[in-house]
Amino acid sequence: MYVSQIMDCFRDFDQKIILVKGIDQRTLMIIKIAGFHVRPDDNAMLVFCYIDREAGISYELLCAAHIFDDGEVAFEPGNDSTSYKFRYGTFQGEIADIKGYKPFGQFAGKVQMIVDHYSAPEDILEVRRIQQLDMSRAQGFPDDIVVYFIKDGLEPEKVWCRTVGSDRGRGLIQVKLLNEPKSPYGMHEGDVIDVTLFPMDNGELKATPAAFFPLSHE
Repeated sequence: MYVSQIMDCFRDFDQKIILVKGIDQRTLMIIKIAGFHVRPDDNAMLVFCYIDREAGISYELLCAAHIFDDGEVAFEPGNDSTSYKFRYGTFQGEIADIKGYKPFGQFAGKVQMIVDHYSAPEDILEVRRIQQLDMSRAQGFPDDIVVYFIKDGLEPEKVWCRTVGSDRGRGLIQVKLLNEPKSPYGMHEGDVIDVTLFPMDNGELKATPAAFFPLSHE
């Protein structure tokens, strides 16, 4: 599986250590410039995958590595004094199996730092678990969803919004508008609003402002 496909199953890789093989020379050079030990024949890197609510799917660099033809892996030393993050889509590579190499105790401190700083609250996790909403998520940004603005007398619009909370009891999601609507909906970029989810015939869920929901059923 390639790292470019992680968005399709981001729940399986969130807060997991992964080994990426087949990285190119550009990525290897970035690792070196970031202050990590690199050998000329290194062809892989060990990263910790997590979701940054602002920057999307991210990867904390742990170390460079070399995967031999027989599948054995040699890991380079890490760098406890330096933090470097790759973002989704900034590098290519294939995810390799590391079951035989766990645990990676030497990286525990850096991993725990990321977990402590970037772990999402339960109400955000609840929204991430809604698989029927996946087609509405932005590529690389699981917390960003498209919200359908539909109101009588105005041109329908799709507005990108970021999940900031949820109220499971009322069946609502709180989102922040990332774009300014073109039509005068009375809502603006940066506003936090409630949205409700409605089902499509194919089983997907779509989001619309809760204030408009009654109008969509007239």
